Amino acid sequence: MSGVRGSTRPLLVFSMIGALLLGGVSAASAAGAAPAPASAPAAWGPLGGLTDLAARRILLGDKVAAAKFGTDQPIDDPAREQQVLDSVRQLSLAAGIDPAASVRFFRDQIEANKIVQRGLYGLWTAHPELRPAHRPDLATEVRPELDRITTGIIEQLAATVSLRRPTLTCAVDASFAKISAELRWHLDSLHRQALTVALRSTCSGSARAVSG
Repeated sequence: MSGVRGSTRPLLVFSMIGALLLGGVSAASAAGAAPAPASAPAAWGPLGGLTDLAARRILLGDKVAAAKFGTDQPIDDPAREQQVLDSVRQLSLAAGIDPAASVRFFRDQIEANKIVQRGLYGLWTAHPELRPAHRPDLATEVRPELDRITTGIIEQLAATVSLRRPTLTCAVDASFAKISAELRWHLDSLHRQALTVALRSTCSGSARAVSG
């Protein structure tokens, strides 16, 4: 079975790449609304769940940008970022996985979110007519969603700890899941760039788990 999997997954990845190049993808709404999913992450391979959560977090970056744009709230928020990373460390220890690896992964999530915010700020500044009509509340509407995704990502990091190593298998699985997420969520170039950053450390971990 492993031989079949190893021979067919690269072909599937190349097929998905061909679909992207030939058919393209429609842009995600600048207001943060994502199209209805077309496929389930479970079909994307062992890294599908982790990749889907990273994509969902990126799409929430639209809401973060809408909440901050035109206010005195900065894109870079070191205090909030530290809160997130401290929470990630505690959740990782509770889940029995390496907190340093989890923090590295979440630093990428934070940077990916900033890419979305900066991109949308530029778009809305140049095209005021595209500015969102609704300003979400960061504390009550956006951050609770981010916190739920954080918990889900930790669970996925724990479930895939033995897979996320610097191997060809991990690289192929990660590429397949990433392309699947781009298609599922109809990501535009800005959000695809952010997803690339969010997933860049997926296969840089080790099989080490933490006990105690």
